[in-house]
Amino acid sequence: MTTAQPFGRYLINQHMPKGYTVNSALGKKSLNQSMNQLARQDPHLYVNTISNLKQLGDRLATQEGLSVGLDDIQPEYSRRDSIIRTAQQQFNKATSDSRRRSIVEATHKKILDSTMKHKGSLTQQVKSGARGSPIQYMKTVGSPVYARDPKGKVAPWLITKSYSEGLSPADYYVAGNEAIMDTVKSNTSVSEPGELSRILINNMSDLIVTEDDCGTHNGILMDPKNPDAVDRYLAKSVGPFKHNTLITNLIQPKMAKARSRVLVRSPMTCEAGDGVCQKCQGLNEKGNVHEVGTNVGVRAAQAMAEPLTQFALDAKHGVRTAKADTLQLAGIEGFRQIIESPKQFVNKATLASQDGKIGKIEKAPQGGYFVNVDKTQHYVTPNLKVRVKKGQAVTAGDALSEGIPKPDEVVKYKGLGAGRQYMVDSLKQLYQGQGKNLDQRHFELLARGELNSVKILDDPSNTFIPGDVLNYNTLRSTLGKDVKELPLTKAMGETLGKEYLHFSVGTRVTPTVARMLRKEKIDKVMVAPRAPEVEFVMKPATRAPLLNPDWMARLAHRNLKTTIQQAAHFGDVANVHGTSPIPAYAFGVEFGQGAQGRY
Repeated sequence: MTTAQPFGRYLINQHMPKGYTVNSALGKKSLNQSMNQLARQDPHLYVNTISNLKQLGDRLATQEGLSVGLDDIQPEYSRRDSIIRTAQQQFNKATSDSRRRSIVEATHKKILDSTMKHKGSLTQQVKSGARGSPIQYMKTVGSPVYARDPKGKVAPWLITKSYSEGLSPADYYVAGNEAIMDTVKSNTSVSEPGELSRILINNMSDLIVTEDDCGTHNGILMDPKNPDAVDRYLAKSVGPFKHNTLITNLIQPKMAKARSRVLVRSPMTCEAGDGVCQKCQGLNEKGNVHEVGTNVGVRAAQAMAEPLTQFALDAKHGVRTAKADTLQLAGIEGFRQIIESPKQFVNKATLASQDGKIGKIEKAPQGGYFVNVDKTQHYVTPNLKVRVKKGQAVTAGDALSEGIPKPDEVVKYKGLGAGRQYMVDSLKQLYQGQGKNLDQRHFELLARGELNSVKILDDPSNTFIPGDVLNYNTLRSTLGKDVKELPLTKAMGETLGKEYLHFSVGTRVTPTVARMLRKEKIDKVMVAPRAPEVEFVMKPATRAPLLNPDWMARLAHRNLKTTIQQAAHFGDVANVHGTSPIPAYAFGVEFGQGAQGRY
């Protein structure tokens, strides 16, 4: 017996291959995911399928175009007003701005849910992702509910009418601040993403595929069911699947039965001396190996930069929920915070500056709290809650409060590897929050390109000069020459001389590090007993390219006069045949020479 299905779904299924037929409501996001999977598995079938779907869409748009009338944007007063009436009563009784904001945020969610039940034909269009956003639609047929103040926070005011009805003078006054900010964002919505695109490229332009295999057995942990694990190579054997097994859609379910997490190779942990290797980079979007010479860094930078324009437009049109600004990074401002780590960091979490135990926790006279780690005092701002208790043991870099950890502090206290992983996780969450599911390897390449410097604080062996800022590869190759293996129980406080998981060389073995290593059945580690005292460095993305040891490569960024003066003063050198194209352009010679030939 054949089950009845909507006519639209029937038309689509006429063109869908076996295994890809639609059995539920189909939206833009789910269709994209389905077609991306088909493109990887069968590129030729994908071409035919997507062409047929496009022709179907063109035909329907011509013959059965969607008509929008006034009924589609008419507020459904009874449902909307019942929500607003209850909220207004609560709002009038509130005695603080924080309480008013919480009422506004809760009301915003209720009105949004109600809007998605509107009977107008625009509702289906918005829900499918074809056109418009739920927030914009809500403002027209329901109510904006809130407006943001000059600092970008939700104003403690409840807007009761929709834009189609018109705002009251009080509502208009409150919404005016947001309108001014939107005008500014509109003017910068093209220039700012363009600037960020150039910054990303300058941080990643030397990440070229330079060899087939760097030989590493290290990588990052991933859920085998994660779509981002597909087209990567295994860094560590899992059951019958050996090291360097390519993870495909067919292997993925079998691997998920064997382990909940697998160690996969990543450009972030690649051990190639220059650029990245083919095995750590994995396959491209067409399922092919990246050829030696492919500039995967520039490609990743362009892929990350393209959605930034939409981020800016989304901020202008207010497509975020009211709750989104509390303790989460979002939009182009959030992206900047992650890659720049500015001094004025919104909702910055307080991190422990040292190992120790939580001592006294007391209210600060100016608001907020003082939290002592042993005898060192840390301040938690009034808008954040304390997350630790007296007597609790913490290590440097652990969060003492709610909020967003500042990336450069994570790098400083937890190490370069932990900082890279934090940047990847933060950017992935930010893009997904904006509805963009980018390949995680793009973020891993950025973390590798931007977070790649180490500052020498002291070196008893006199190999390095205190104050020098080194390329991470230089530190890794130096420490790797003098290591010894220790049981994890005896390695506490020692410096890693080899990379394990995302933990980089030079990272101090703390209880937290040991716990993660032990969980992955790593009971012995290589340590560097005579390692110099180092500080891992994160500079803003606008400054990070200026740490490149190749002075001619630095000329591709900014501060050209200072770069030339410093190069002459310190006797810096440039590699004409390196991974940066600038020296080759300057000398008019061929591009780089790698271990396996020219790239």
